[in-house]
Amino acid sequence: MDCEFEGLSHGTSFFPIGLHKTVVPPNYSLGENARYSILYSHWHPEFELFYLSRGDCVFVIGGEEYPMKAGEVVFVPSGTLHSAYRTKSGSETVFYAAVFSKLLLGDPTDVISEKYISPALSGELKFNAVFSRKTPWQAEIIDLLIEIMSLYDYTPYDLDPLSGKHPEMFLRSDCFGAELTVKANILKIWRLMAEHAERVSRIRPTDRANRERVRLAIDYIHRHYAEQLTLEQIAAEAYLSREYFSRIFKAETLKTPFEYLTHYRISRAMELLEQTGLSVADIAGKCGFASVGYFNVRFSEIAGCTPTEYRKGRAN
Repeated sequence: MDCEFEGLSHGTSFFPIGLHKTVVPPNYSLGENARYSILYSHWHPEFELFYLSRGDCVFVIGGEEYPMKAGEVVFVPSGTLHSAYRTKSGSETVFYAAVFSKLLLGDPTDVISEKYISPALSGELKFNAVFSRKTPWQAEIIDLLIEIMSLYDYTPYDLDPLSGKHPEMFLRSDCFGAELTVKANILKIWRLMAEHAERVSRIRPTDRANRERVRLAIDYIHRHYAEQLTLEQIAAEAYLSREYFSRIFKAETLKTPFEYLTHYRISRAMELLEQTGLSVADIAGKCGFASVGYFNVRFSEIAGCTPTEYRKGRAN
């Protein structure tokens, strides 16, 4: 499963919010015990509201797992590693992600930022992670987000759903005041989250530093996954000993560094199997595996099928 700084666009500098739609078909990956990734592990400086429209999944935020059902929303804080997976692969999954900058909420120097945004960024204000219709104020958040989604044009996606994994939608041209409604709803959502947030003591500097070091290591893995990496090399990027680095890495990602590296390599191999005609041996080499035999073993463990079976299944 990928894990990286996300380079996708999220709106514009004039209107810093982006809405993305993703449809994950049934049997995206196979196998009884594999985790079927539907959202690669990544982070970005923006906040995110993730709406699960169809299917069930488990959302992972900063090392914590949150089971989700269709119709629920999850909130992702700024700069936090997050991903999602299905527990089974037999049904389609559809989700929407509204990703927005703190600048959408107000000027960094105004009272809104001081009282309601900065405490969330520092960790002093801890918002709920998952919102469901069982609780009235959470149901209001879901309805506000759905109204935002209704203002976007899905035609480009429907015409060419393979143009990108998470294509960005655009506001419909026939909705006067759409931008005002989007911003007003985001502010209403923020007010509801802040009103029901938990106030906690300030995050320790060591915790914040450790998270940043894990992100440095993840970025390094993504740049060098095709090479023969050692734990010492990866830990050195985080300026930590291999033992301490391994401990904090697993706390943040739920994987050891090498489990993470292997999943990342396999995810890249899946893309090459889907998008190119390269041989399995060539793909193994391009993804950092020393031998095609070892590649086949690890691929089968994670995907539940051989690389050749995966390529045939995706083609079908």
